[in-house]
Amino acid sequence: MLRNVLLNNFKTLQRISIRSKSEPAVNITELERQETSFDVVDDEAQIREKIIEDKRNKSRLKPQHRNILQDEVPYANPTSWVHGTLRYNRTMYGRYGSKSGFNTSLCWPTKEELAEKREYEQMAHPFTIQQMVEEAKQKKLEKEIRIQTRQEDIIKKMEKLEQWKLDLKRKIEKKESEALAAKQKKDRLIDEVRRHFGYSIDPRDEKFKELLAQKEKEQQKATKQARKKAKEEKMLATILGKAKAAEMSDDKSVESTKPSTD
Repeated sequence: MLRNVLLNNFKTLQRISIRSKSEPAVNITELERQETSFDVVDDEAQIREKIIEDKRNKSRLKPQHRNILQDEVPYANPTSWVHGTLRYNRTMYGRYGSKSGFNTSLCWPTKEELAEKREYEQMAHPFTIQQMVEEAKQKKLEKEIRIQTRQEDIIKKMEKLEQWKLDLKRKIEKKESEALAAKQKKDRLIDEVRRHFGYSIDPRDEKFKELLAQKEKEQQKATKQARKKAKEEKMLATILGKAKAAEMSDDKSVESTKPSTD
């Protein structure tokens, strides 16, 4: 439709141009009338285009939302007090650029904003860049030292691993041998009790159990006495060794104090 209007306008201008070539004088009034008619036609065409565009819009979105979808400024004119704030206009300029119609010189912070920002930076980041770099280096060094220490500890433990395995094996063998010795000892006690009552006695018999308990107590007592005796002998040997060492020390001191015969 707009194309047809423009084509008609072009044809009219062409006719006027042809007429001006054939006629020596130009009718100024006629030209003004033609120009006025062109303006009216253009306005009508724009109105028709707007109507068509509105009919094409089937999204039922609000104008501001549709503008956002089409990457246009949401509001052509302010509709809220927020739209007049400096922060909002800066945001619109940052998002839509020159289409926002905002004065770019106002994007720079004011003196008050700069003062507030400096105060915030001083509170949030009180250290200088050099200090922060040094702190980061120190933390990195401490972390590396911790890692190195742990690796050295792991290496030392791995070196002791075989020895630990041998120690564990010896402990297990010792416990197994002790358990086997205890079992053999109990078997001997049972044999003694059976020989006392005769091999035909039932081990569940009360007399058998009583004598077995008595034998176990006697054996425990004998074991305890043997341990006590061994401890006493060891202590006596230690005392005798110390006394002998003291006696030898005294003999040496006496010999060193004797006057020389030379």
